[in-house]
Amino acid sequence: MDYQLSADELKRINQLDAEQRYSYFVQAVADLEQIWILTDEEGFVLVTAEEERCIPVWPHEELAQEWIEGDWAHCIAQAIDVDTWLDKWTSGLNGDELAIAVLPDTDGPGVVVLPDELAETLISEMQDDD
Repeated sequence: MDYQLSADELKRINQLDAEQRYSYFVQAVADLEQIWILTDEEGFVLVTAEEERCIPVWPHEELAQEWIEGDWAHCIAQAIDVDTWLDKWTSGLNGDELAIAVLPDTDGPGVVVLPDELAETLISEMQDDD
């Protein structure tokens, strides 16, 4: 399902603090059933946050696209279906000992969580929506 954020929505989301962005991310992913990452010719992009190697994730393409500049100008935003994320990515990220930087902004990495923790939160939120 495609959902376009308005300029006002983008501004409002970008003004949220890290905890509020995390809550927003979980709700948006549960509703839209997609997680956005950045990829390049070598695979998905990683950042270092809180001394952890992390994959940054966003709930909307527009938010991910805001990061495509500077060192990441060659990247593209790619959607991952939430079921694929839960079935394959969670265990893969665990195996690679990677954390997740949820909805980072210019001030920092956002909330950094382990893959299992994010998966449990998403599953819980998706069950609440049913």
